[in-house]
Amino acid sequence: MNNNDLLNKLLGLSNLEVMRSEFSSDEQVILFVESSMPVASCPECGHISDQLHDLGEVQLIRDLPIAERRCYLSYQARRFKCEHCQKTFVERVNWKRPHVSYTERYEHYVYQKVRRETVSQAAQDEGLSEEAVQAIFEHRAKKRLRRAATHK
Repeated sequence: MNNNDLLNKLLGLSNLEVMRSEFSSDEQVILFVESSMPVASCPECGHISDQLHDLGEVQLIRDLPIAERRCYLSYQARRFKCEHCQKTFVERVNWKRPHVSYTERYEHYVYQKVRRETVSQAAQDEGLSEEAVQAIFEHRAKKRLRRAATHK
């Protein structure tokens, strides 16, 4: 098993492949990842497109720690062109919400941490601002309430 295979297994995110890794400090690792999906679904009309239009800017997305190091995913979202409706669109991924720089599972991790300790302590532990931790907590709490309301 090569290092990237091991990192893919450790990362455990479907349709995402680790291309390389870099230890940017003793406390931080960056995984350079790419989507392994050859197509994307157009959010406008629902048709599947394999027409890659271009790549977005590189994003550093916070994920769960690996080997007690803060982990970031270096990721470029792809833009596709839909042959059916002729619109371009950014691919949607199931592991990250649009317009945030955290994976879904990292948000869940921070939410659970705040349920056990203060926002201030969680922010300090994670190297985040208190505002960022509060926003993550509120988003996850609202999501949990919505889910509970639909299961009544």
